[in-house]
Amino acid sequence: MRRKLLGQLIFPALVVGFLAAGLVAASCGSNPPFAPFGSTIEILNPPEDITIGQNALTQILVQAQVLGPDEEPLNDVRVIWDLSFANQNTFVIDTNGDGIADARALQLVDNSACRPQQCASTPITEWFGMGALVDAPFDVLTDNRGMAFVLILIGDAIIDPATLSASTDSGAIDIVTFSVNADLLE
Repeated sequence: MRRKLLGQLIFPALVVGFLAAGLVAASCGSNPPFAPFGSTIEILNPPEDITIGQNALTQILVQAQVLGPDEEPLNDVRVIWDLSFANQNTFVIDTNGDGIADARALQLVDNSACRPQQCASTPITEWFGMGALVDAPFDVLTDNRGMAFVLILIGDAIIDPATLSASTDSGAIDIVTFSVNADLLE
């Protein structure tokens, strides 16, 4: 009697558990989504040689587009941005005059981290508190037009060359080179 009752209770619980697990797996999809083999990526507005004022900061919004093998834009696929001098331990600027580099010259910014608007429209002083400053490499997903965006914060340093790359996990990559110069005459 106990076995029969136990069997009647366990079987429905197992069925419900498997159905719930299947529903969760089906709704989540692949994480993160990858561009299929044969896809291409292109940085549409690459940074060019930049000159900024002494003790100044500037920002540049960069976009890349991912196209599938059929040349159609791919939405919600992973794009990996990598920027030289923006890795976790890349310090090239001495901010306190002690002769030891303690700050980065280039910084990636998660443009979507600032709420209720994009970081490009938010004061730089608020970015740190919002968690917008990120290390390279940094992953973002494309929008419904196949576009991926990243914001670059540039400090007053001389860097020649700097490189920015956007890539997919399927092997597509686009790399641009630019230089940063500080205008010391200000």
